[in-house]
Amino acid sequence: MDRFDEKIIGYESTKNILRQILDALKRPELYKSKGASIPRGLLMESAPGLGKSLLASVFIKESGRKSLVFRKTSQENSFLDELRAAFLAAKETAPSILLLEDLNLYVESNSPYAPEWACLQACIDDAKDTDLFVIATTNDTRYMPPSLLRPGRFDYVIYLQPPIGEIAENIVSYYLRDKDLAEDVLISDIVKAMPKVSCATLGTVMNLAALNSVYQGHEHIQKEDITEALLQVEYKLQKTDKETDSSELQKIAVHEAAHAVVGEVLHPGSIGIVTVRGSQGVIGGMANGCATYAQNEEEFLDEVTKTLAGRAGVSLIYGVMDIQASADIEQADKLMDIWLCHFAGGGFVGIESGDNRMSEQRLSYNEAIKSAKLEELYRRAYKILHNNKYFLLAVQHGLLEHETLLNSDLAKIRESCI
Repeated sequence: MDRFDEKIIGYESTKNILRQILDALKRPELYKSKGASIPRGLLMESAPGLGKSLLASVFIKESGRKSLVFRKTSQENSFLDELRAAFLAAKETAPSILLLEDLNLYVESNSPYAPEWACLQACIDDAKDTDLFVIATTNDTRYMPPSLLRPGRFDYVIYLQPPIGEIAENIVSYYLRDKDLAEDVLISDIVKAMPKVSCATLGTVMNLAALNSVYQGHEHIQKEDITEALLQVEYKLQKTDKETDSSELQKIAVHEAAHAVVGEVLHPGSIGIVTVRGSQGVIGGMANGCATYAQNEEEFLDEVTKTLAGRAGVSLIYGVMDIQASADIEQADKLMDIWLCHFAGGGFVGIESGDNRMSEQRLSYNEAIKSAKLEELYRRAYKILHNNKYFLLAVQHGLLEHETLLNSDLAKIRESCI
């Protein structure tokens, strides 16, 4: 077992790529004898907190090379001089590795022609005849010049996806191995309530949960401590003294419960968290199951159905129009525009020759298709809720009593309604 397996859970394909690069750096003559060029650079991209810096650190230790870490700490003029000096220092200690942290902070504009990119590219090119390997990390490569990302500068560009499923549970379990958790705390609840789990966010959540636990006088970190921390850190929902009218709160609870019920009926285990805190409430499963992650048309339309469920739930239980559903309707309308383009053939058909405008006749036709499909999916959501009315009312009751429910709570409620 090497340091990659000792320090990092998951990312098996990425670790194998890094091992291959390391082997080329350690046995260059063998690779050259086969006609291979030795890699000179590696760029890792991901959202914050997913392990780029940890992977880079382990890579450096496994290489046995001297290393230098560079971050932007100054303004434009002195920054360029500092960047050149970092490359010079790294070349003087070759064979070495230069780690460039957070490239996305190097340039304040979105221009790929910014002088910082030109300077970085020149520094990399000037080091081509030295035994210097460059590792860079970034949160975003969209505004980097394509010429910087080509082989010979960054031979490998790796995008780190947020861990999901069993791998995410293994990461959370490892991170929480020394935490004093109560028996009612389930790792699966934490993973599902944090659909894009990052160690950085997880650390903040668990620290706040520990603070909550001590302040409340709990013997162990309770489920309620973690739930409160999740609401504050992951969903930015703070406790307030604002009181909500009782009848209005009941409608909000049905609205949010309806999202959760339809989500659980269509895809059991998909809803991570549902709450009535705040003016609109938050359903973790909605964030986790947004349309961009749908694998096919069926899953996409399931998301739209779930989006429309809040309005359908209030109509079913109270027989009134849900004025809280305007954001849902707007979101469903946007999703259906995507559906038209990707699944219903409405993206390119009907373009008038000579310009990029879609004909008025085609636009009208598309709107008719979209409206009919939205109505169909609304009726589908209503039918699901009608067929699972006891489940809906039980989740509403749970929200009114506890404010927030996690996935295991929903599972227990559903089981009790069978």
